[in-house]
Amino acid sequence: MKTNILNITLVAITCFFYACSEPLEEETYSVLGPSNFYNTAEDAEALLNGVYVPSQGYRDIARDYLLFNEMTTDILIERGGGINANTQPVEDFEWSTTHPWLANLWNRYYMAIYRANTTIDQVPNIEMDENRKDQIIAEARFLRAFNYFRLYNLFGPVPLILTSETSVTDRPERATREELFSFLETEFSQVSTILPQTQEEYGRATSGAALGFLTKFYLNNKNWPDAAATAEEIITSGVYDLYDGESRADLFALVNEGDNEFIFVAPFPENTSSGLGNTYLSHAAPPGYQFLYPPKVNFAAQFKIRSEFLEIFTAADERLDAFVFEYQNQNGDIVSLGEDDVRSFKYPEDPNGLGDISGNDWPYLRYADILLARAEALNELEGPNTVSVDYINQIRTVSGLATVNVSDFSGTDDLRSFILEERGREFHTEGLRRQDLIRHGEYIKRAQERGLPASDYQVLFPIPQAEIDKNPNLQQNDGY
Repeated sequence: MKTNILNITLVAITCFFYACSEPLEEETYSVLGPSNFYNTAEDAEALLNGVYVPSQGYRDIARDYLLFNEMTTDILIERGGGINANTQPVEDFEWSTTHPWLANLWNRYYMAIYRANTTIDQVPNIEMDENRKDQIIAEARFLRAFNYFRLYNLFGPVPLILTSETSVTDRPERATREELFSFLETEFSQVSTILPQTQEEYGRATSGAALGFLTKFYLNNKNWPDAAATAEEIITSGVYDLYDGESRADLFALVNEGDNEFIFVAPFPENTSSGLGNTYLSHAAPPGYQFLYPPKVNFAAQFKIRSEFLEIFTAADERLDAFVFEYQNQNGDIVSLGEDDVRSFKYPEDPNGLGDISGNDWPYLRYADILLARAEALNELEGPNTVSVDYINQIRTVSGLATVNVSDFSGTDDLRSFILEERGREFHTEGLRRQDLIRHGEYIKRAQERGLPASDYQVLFPIPQAEIDKNPNLQQNDGY
């Protein structure tokens, strides 16, 4: 049975952040503070668990991650259903400053940051085992940096709030790019020396996760030397390896959750009756799809793969096993999926899933990402080289493909393009494509080639208008 951090927090977080009282009792306990809560080791654990809840998995994580990070790219489209009113403007590069899901993400990430700040502020004053105290604070610092990493990905520099002692009258300005860079670099680097390499509870932060997101931060900002060096530190740690099962696509099956390839994930519980789970498959299953383990919900909203994207695969690539090209419907008929209608089933059906809820974990960071990050950084520093090609070949080998040679690439540009395609084949349906295309200067260009009215400033999304309205010191991104 999978034991993960979200299983632990489902009850604890309710009592920590909301009033807790029994029905019909005259006395209530609705105020939690230093005098009556932040006193014991158990309180410290509850504080930390509360930071994990908004930081990791939630019901609509696949919808939100894929909308902003993949439906704006050359991979994914959404058609039909009630959510199309919110997805289509984003896919068409016509999003507004009032898009509700952008506001939801902003609020979720800052909620996690506030909870992390509370933990960091209060736990040092609690009498408990000092080693465990240091690790709790390090995990909270990691989660705070992780949420700022996600905010920066969407919005660019944002207000950098590092204390829980805030007031409704506070109106923080956006941090400078240099301030945010310094913060993320310092936090990820420092906590990587405190956090353990492995955790007993699946889904908790580790030193590898801290170094991994530091690697991705360096990579996305084209700091090639530090990206290469930090990735190498993870690779030489010996903690992680690539999944090499019967098919590369099997990595995401529930039986392989916890595999050494996963560095940091949003873990969903096996018991989906809690209502907490991954809803991806209900969006991806085509009309009338005959599930292996009914009853399952098939949404009218449909996540579909662009046919042009599938052209970058070769027939021998085991990663093609993750796609559904034809299926049997509930009438027993075989239905072939045509142009722009193939489905990604990267997260296979959960036998214990209920309705639209599955227990499939959501991957934030994998070892394959680190290998390709170092390959890309070394190519930018040295041009085609044997180390970069070896990392690429490690992934190609476990995917059932022939290896490539340094001599196959005419120069840096040629290998750079190949790495971008390899990242597409490897990380589709994980919400990494937007970052990759922006880094390669292809995000706006490819959108324009699809006939969309994309402009250069749209490499960032707008600060939610509600936040601008509340804070006159919060300057909007250029172009909005």
